[in-house]
Amino acid sequence: MNTSNMVTKFNNIVNNITNIGYQWHHDMLIDNSKYNVQYIENTIRELPKLQNEKQKSAIVVSAGPSLHNLDIISRIKKAGYKGTLIAIDGSYVRMLKHELIPDYTLTLDPHPTRIVRWFGDPNFEDNMQNDDYYDRQDLDVNFRNNTIKVNDENIALVDRYSSNKKLIICSTAPRSLVARCADAEFDMYWWAPLVDDPNQDGSLTKKINNITGLPCMNTGGTVGTAGWVFAKTILGIENIAVVGMDLGYYSNTPYTQTQTYYELQEYVKTNNNQNMEELFPTFVFPLTNVTYYTDPTYYWYRENLLDLVSGAGSLLYNCTGAGTLYGSGIECCEIEDFIEKFNSC
Repeated sequence: MNTSNMVTKFNNIVNNITNIGYQWHHDMLIDNSKYNVQYIENTIRELPKLQNEKQKSAIVVSAGPSLHNLDIISRIKKAGYKGTLIAIDGSYVRMLKHELIPDYTLTLDPHPTRIVRWFGDPNFEDNMQNDDYYDRQDLDVNFRNNTIKVNDENIALVDRYSSNKKLIICSTAPRSLVARCADAEFDMYWWAPLVDDPNQDGSLTKKINNITGLPCMNTGGTVGTAGWVFAKTILGIENIAVVGMDLGYYSNTPYTQTQTYYELQEYVKTNNNQNMEELFPTFVFPLTNVTYYTDPTYYWYRENLLDLVSGAGSLLYNCTGAGTLYGSGIECCEIEDFIEKFNSC
């Protein structure tokens, strides 16, 4: 099969991701938003203004495999970073274990049972039955092999640090997560996801906004990108770095450990002229010349983030040290270099 046909087929899958996600999540997003109205007290509009060093720069800590493999959290702590730290749900407990306390923690995913695990799951055993999501694709072995004991430790750790800490929580958050975070006494600041054009007929974004009255943020489809949008548009921070933003996989990662392996496997079965390898294009990270690969979903996330950065006329510092995120508007550098530059401003 020639290269142009392979590219066309891959792009067709990428272009269908929005519709597939819309169909999967439509009812869940509406139902969760209706349920969560009772919990909404503060929105992201009510967040206190940042002062001094916190306003100069931010680091968004995503949870890609490089966060663990390159020991990024320890390096941020060792460098004595003075700016704003934004965790996403998947990086929160990892930061707490290093006693690196984020200024904000942001959550997006509406899944009813998986996301609460990042905060310590009171119903861990029930929620993990017949679900191999983390076993397949979380590359932090300690978390992948999470036991009841580790989960209990995570519950205690979150409870120790969470009181009065700022959780930037999406209106579509699942009930399990909302209950857990309310019990942990987070200060919850709510927002709604911009999932489509609110001016279109039948817009899901408009429906959610009508239900909740919340301000909307563009997410680019992933919580890490939502963290960058939050820092840029809500906090008004100009100099923003991302870490753990791999948007892809290390070359030795088996396809079975990728996020949407089962869905892609089913696609290949129903499309006899499609090979699995065609769905995992490779990229060479410019700082290291190391090759990584991605899949249609992460490729879509990558393109969304690049479009958002371009549209904002911004420079995003990618301090991940790995992965597929590079291109126009992206400056790849080491996290120590970013911290040295903006700690001294």
